[in-house]
This record gives sequence, C-alpha cells and structure tokens, in this order.
Amino acid sequence: MGLLVSEIFFSVQGEGPGIGKPAVFLRLSGCNLKCAWCDTKYTWHGGKMMTEPTVLKEIKRYPCKRLVVTGGEPLLQQDNLMPFAEEAEGLFR
Repeated sequence: MGLLVSEIFFSVQGEGPGIGKPAVFLRLSGCNLKCAWCDTKYTWHGGKMMTEPTVLKEIKRYPCKRLVVTGGEPLLQQDNLMPFAEEAEGLFR
C-alpha cells in the first residue's frame, strides 16, 4: 500500500481553526476536479509513490503535533489514505 505524494513539508496553518499553528502538510498528487481557483495545479499530475512507513518516517522528522492532508484531491486515494490516517493518528496525540 502507498500514497501518491506531491510533497511533505512543515509550515504554519493558514486557515481554519488551526490558523497560525505549526503543521506538517502531506500534499497528495492527482486531481479530477481541476478547479479554476486551484493554487496547486502542479499536484494535478505526477507525484511520487511512497509507502506508508516512508511517509510516516518523513512526517516524524518535524517537531509538530498537527497533520494537514491536502492535495490534489486526497479522496481519490481514500482506499489507502484512510488506513494511513488511522496509523498516523497515533503520532499526533
């Protein structure tokens, strides 16, 4: 099992209830929506297939307890994303 990943990075949450808080961003690749207002069109195609252990290892590198999964369209990978999210949940308690 794996996820098609565009990038993993550490930044500050820019919207929602977590605004201003540090977060690890897991940006997935692939999108079938192609919204006109999209600011990450580079995620529509490409990416790198990464195993769950590899993604978890990368996420653990950052001093943070908040994970944001974004895309592309993350639900295109829901069969692999949901088990990953359950596993990753233990890192962020």
